[in-house]
Amino acid sequence: MNPSEYYIDLFLTYIKSERGATVNTLKAYEKDLKQFLSFIREENLEIHSISRDSVRDFIVLLTKSRYNKNSIIRKLSTLRRFYTFMVKRDFMSENPLVSLFSPKQEKILPNFLTQSEMERLIESIPLDNPLGIRDRAIIEMLYSTGVRIGELVQLNLSDIKDNRQILIKGKGNKERIVFLGDYAIKSLKRYLEEVRPKLVKDIRERALFLSRFGTRLTCRSIERMMEKYGIQLGRDISPHTIRHSFATHLLENGADLRSVQELLGHSDLSTTQKYTHITLERLKEIYKKTHPRA
Repeated sequence: MNPSEYYIDLFLTYIKSERGATVNTLKAYEKDLKQFLSFIREENLEIHSISRDSVRDFIVLLTKSRYNKNSIIRKLSTLRRFYTFMVKRDFMSENPLVSLFSPKQEKILPNFLTQSEMERLIESIPLDNPLGIRDRAIIEMLYSTGVRIGELVQLNLSDIKDNRQILIKGKGNKERIVFLGDYAIKSLKRYLEEVRPKLVKDIRERALFLSRFGTRLTCRSIERMMEKYGIQLGRDISPHTIRHSFATHLLENGADLRSVQELLGHSDLSTTQKYTHITLERLKEIYKKTHPRA
């Protein structure tokens, strides 16, 4: 292993063990760092021996390659965090990104379903077969709790309590409580009684949601499942669409921003505030349609 790869591995180990990074976050960091390493190696450089100019050239390449601003900002954030780690560990004397400004972030409103579209999506999932019963339970749980897909697939049987509360371990190992509504409880109960016993192959398996092979469902499996139901609805749907819908519908129905922040597990209120833009846009539409002199 050469020094660059060694430093990247050290960094990934650090953010996993000490910062509690999720599997998806680790993959994103690794992908960004290896892309940057591949770029600077064309100039016969290694990751620990670059200058600010190298990072600028990387930004130029990304821009020419038509990466959107938010993707470029994310990659720069990865590099900032990596080089902060390198300086703190005395592998480098200074951070090459210290005085480098990032592009301004584009405001992209999250994709979400209206309340009626959400109902249509749930009702479109057939309950005449085991996998349909499982799939409806998954979507009901996502919509009822607003959990991330990575948090859902990590749930075990023991995480479901009689008091309708689930303790979720989110990003950075931060814990929060989410709640199961009546519809989610009903769907989950049917799945646990009628379907999971047929899917399980090993009685030691503790995963809540199982694949048809009896193993823990993966994020990608659920994404594919939701793409299928999205096609039937005529919408582009992902697990994050359901999470966005959860937050938007809470705010539309009177929930305060701080409560939604807690339920979503956002460490920063500004992350949650993007949903207020959605509700304001909808209020504008309602105003224009209903006010006699709008």
